[in-house]
Amino acid sequence: MAEWLVVAISGVTNGGKSTVTRQLLEGLPSSTQLLCQDDYFYPEDSSCHIPCPGGLKHHNWDVITALDMEKMKLDVRNIINSSPIKEEGEDSLHASTRDSNSSIQTYRPVLLLDGFLIYDDSELTAMCDLRYFFTLSREQCWERRKKRDYEPPDPPGYFDACVWPMYEEHLDRVRKNVRDVIFLDGTENHFEIIYQQVLELTKVNPNCKQLN
Repeated sequence: MAEWLVVAISGVTNGGKSTVTRQLLEGLPSSTQLLCQDDYFYPEDSSCHIPCPGGLKHHNWDVITALDMEKMKLDVRNIINSSPIKEEGEDSLHASTRDSNSSIQTYRPVLLLDGFLIYDDSELTAMCDLRYFFTLSREQCWERRKKRDYEPPDPPGYFDACVWPMYEEHLDRVRKNVRDVIFLDGTENHFEIIYQQVLELTKVNPNCKQLN
């Protein structure tokens, strides 16, 4: 069974994470899997939520405790311990192919992780082979954030009380504590660079029994 390549696309809210992840999902074979951290938020009535600072009457959705990370990590482990599903007749990168020298080349299956707080969980971070982090300035982030709808909706003042300060604290932790993170400007299109890096790391050396 081929070892999965786990690719984390993380960083600032509205920084372009989901756009790049969708492009990767479309460009890679159908056996590629995607998990979105946003799908693991606890329900609004969960006792796990904490209130916003400053007396704002709203949950703080921008902290790791708002997310069921044990469930997400279980789902990640289940995928990387499984065999990829290959559609019948698919001309897949995950199939064995011949390179220009007529040697057999095989490829690893890919799991994409899309989430704004992936690196706040050290166990999940350790599972990631490629680690990307998208950044924006405060002004750029606010311009994008105010054009989007959320459920539950952001109350007035939520961006200043939670979104931006929580992001700055997270960014500081990532810079200090997480190794091998590739920081990217969220105002630019990085799909092709990431795509090529992912493809390069999916290659399996046919002379090696196991990847390092």
